[in-house]
Amino acid sequence: MVDGLDADAYDALVTAAETYRAALVVRLAGEAGLRTEEITRVAPRHLRDAESVSDARLLAVPAGDGDERADGDSPPTGDERIGRETVVPASLAADLDRYATSEGLGDDDPYVDVSPRRVQMIVSETAARAAGLADGALDERVTPSALRKTFARRHLVDRGVDPRAVRDAGGWESLGTFDSYLDPLDGEALAAAIAGDERVGDASAEQTVMTVLPGFEALADPGSSAPAAAVVAGLIEVDRWAEAWVVRRAVGGERAAVTAAAGVARETLADRGVTAGGPWLDAIPEGASAATDGRKETDGRPAVAVPAAYEGAVHGALCVVAADDDPADEPERRALAALGGCLGRAITADRWRELLHSDAVTEVEFHTTDDAAFLARASDRLDCWIELASTVDVDDDVSRAYLSVNGARPQDVAAVVEAAAGVSDFRVIETREDGCSASVRLADGSLVRALIDHGATVRDASAADGRVRVVADFPEGTNVRPVADGLRDRFADVRLASKESVARSPRAESSLRDGIADRFTDRQWAALSAAYHGGYFDWPRGSTAEEVADAMDVSSPTFHNHLRKAQRALLDGVFEDDAARPGRGDDERAAPPGG
Repeated sequence: MVDGLDADAYDALVTAAETYRAALVVRLAGEAGLRTEEITRVAPRHLRDAESVSDARLLAVPAGDGDERADGDSPPTGDERIGRETVVPASLAADLDRYATSEGLGDDDPYVDVSPRRVQMIVSETAARAAGLADGALDERVTPSALRKTFARRHLVDRGVDPRAVRDAGGWESLGTFDSYLDPLDGEALAAAIAGDERVGDASAEQTVMTVLPGFEALADPGSSAPAAAVVAGLIEVDRWAEAWVVRRAVGGERAAVTAAAGVARETLADRGVTAGGPWLDAIPEGASAATDGRKETDGRPAVAVPAAYEGAVHGALCVVAADDDPADEPERRALAALGGCLGRAITADRWRELLHSDAVTEVEFHTTDDAAFLARASDRLDCWIELASTVDVDDDVSRAYLSVNGARPQDVAAVVEAAAGVSDFRVIETREDGCSASVRLADGSLVRALIDHGATVRDASAADGRVRVVADFPEGTNVRPVADGLRDRFADVRLASKESVARSPRAESSLRDGIADRFTDRQWAALSAAYHGGYFDWPRGSTAEEVADAMDVSSPTFHNHLRKAQRALLDGVFEDDAARPGRGDDERAAPPGG
């Protein structure tokens, strides 16, 4: 079994996380020292600023009920509900804040609202993916316990932190746990320690974290409407970087444009020729993932460029220029690459918001007969017609698809689902004479999900005779070519059948929904959608609340909480104008008609 990971292996593991939540699971164990069950308990209300140390964040860890731990450690002692507090790195705290905001979490909602067993599976799946990406160089047998040992190793060995502090932060009962990490000290080391030598830890590594931290903090600001500008402005707040900018190719062209810059004027960058060539353009093509270096276009100063990409969609490149002659070391390059990925995700989210409010859209239609696409495979095997009614996000990498099937029996559809990779948990909602309404869990193999990840809104999706047709909207001016190239990496024969700029359909958003869409959090909308498409509001009900909650992989109380809030937001949109009508006081609004 893995006895803690070195820095490179741990970074590879975090990078391999396919979802925001999966990365948080790994980091809460590896950087905050949380046990498996503890990861499922911590919530936004447990995170606070340290009063004695600026920029430090503390995470209160709720004590359990004395259950046996999955990693073999003893539970925290004491009768208090909060067993201990641990220090959370600033970048992890910022990511927790950002995740809570994006998911609409309340103060008491757990960051990771899954079972301890699911936490173990998330770590195992991420480790397997990391091992595959590293061609076996990384041991895939990583567990939450191994990540806690990584936490101990980093602080004790790499940074020389007082073992008592590590013991208390991680909730270990004795210092004897750390014997395997602490080598005997020679005379010089003893003299330095007893004399109070303060040179403990790896100062260069700490500086690396602080170098890129402002960029991450900028993305963590939920009020930021221009993520590229926020990131480059944040990066030059420290002395390490003198310039930062984001460059992207013009739609349909070979030249590039600077979309955000800090520390240097855009005109200056144009005079240097950065829009015509350079390592930043090498970071833009589809498939680029590593940082590239440059000097010629920056007056000889070291520079680094990383792709701003998310789910295969490369939006541009994030570029930084050092303030001195020291080139970026490997930890800096990895951190910048991670920041580029976060920026790519933020730009995708901006596209979704832009699409929601735009008057015109780029409408595209894709076709595929690839057997890897579940709808194509199912319609071909069963000789039936399948329409996708809706998809609801269960997790960052998992969706529940609601299907209307004509020409096939539920048991036959279930057999195809059972034999398909990435598709599971077939549930019948309604049985009809000529077919059924049902839902399936999609972890992969979904052309619809792939388009949504690229920032599209899917308008129509259907399959017949082994051929899938999907119609989707992108923000006006989107370069669809790299999107199509990214789709072909997953579905070999996918074809862009049509593309045109059209006025936004008045049916795309009804007047009612258009007025209340911004009221819902993602989780509230997911709960409402799952309940609606799952038949919860039908009579008799197609699914009970418990069945819908189970399909969404959340607890029944959590589902009821989000559903009730979503219903309230919906009803507010219906009644608030009438309630706010002049001349109607509280007493009048409360009285029934004629009362």
